[in-house]
Amino acid sequence: MLRVASTIIVAPLVVLLVWAGGPWLLVGLTGFYLLGAHEWSRICEEGGSIPVSWLNFFGGLPILYLGFTGHLSLLWPVLATLLAVNLVIPPFIGLSGGTVGMDLFGQVYIALPLAFLELLRAHGFIPALLTLLLVWGSDIGAFFVGSAIGRHPLSPRLSPKKSWEGLIAGIISAGLIGGALIPLWLHRDPLFGIVVGLAAGVLSSVGDLGESAIKRWANAKDSGRFMPGHGGLLDRIDSLLFALPALYYLLR
Repeated sequence: MLRVASTIIVAPLVVLLVWAGGPWLLVGLTGFYLLGAHEWSRICEEGGSIPVSWLNFFGGLPILYLGFTGHLSLLWPVLATLLAVNLVIPPFIGLSGGTVGMDLFGQVYIALPLAFLELLRAHGFIPALLTLLLVWGSDIGAFFVGSAIGRHPLSPRLSPKKSWEGLIAGIISAGLIGGALIPLWLHRDPLFGIVVGLAAGVLSSVGDLGESAIKRWANAKDSGRFMPGHGGLLDRIDSLLFALPALYYLLR
């Protein structure tokens, strides 16, 4: 019940921000990023790493700003700069180099998919909305089918509750949504819509399992308590990690 209620509240807010676009979307995604950075620092601490929390808070903001301005060509110089900063700061304040990789990964892990949502929104509300619906549709299909008839564990070590039945249902759900909405809204070939949807379902599942692996490393059940019944923000954007960049190039 909590899972459904929190989704009813948060999902329309995200859609409203995407519809508004521009500075409104940037402000909203900045808030999401800061919350995600807080959760990431907590995960690092639980995993035995010592994060530079203030660096995590600010490190990904340049990536978000790139998404807002649309200057995707500057992504690699920005990533190189972030790497340099993360290499210099921890030793300078007396931390070991082991924290560098975790901090830098967290900054990119959270900010990059959010930036691609901004980039996709620059090509119109419909492509950005379609991306969200494909990923959410995959998550919903996987959850309900997996809860109802899931009998074969997908990866007991990473996520005992995920099943092969749920995985297949999530991929099929996204394929059906893509096949129905992409021809209707973007006037593309139905087969193209199905293929894009199936790809979104697969990539969503990869992102979800990736975040499960991170939580397993930190021995954490959830990344936070942002959405009752769901967990933290990172538990919600994990499916977007690989799906958003790929769908940006497919749907723009």
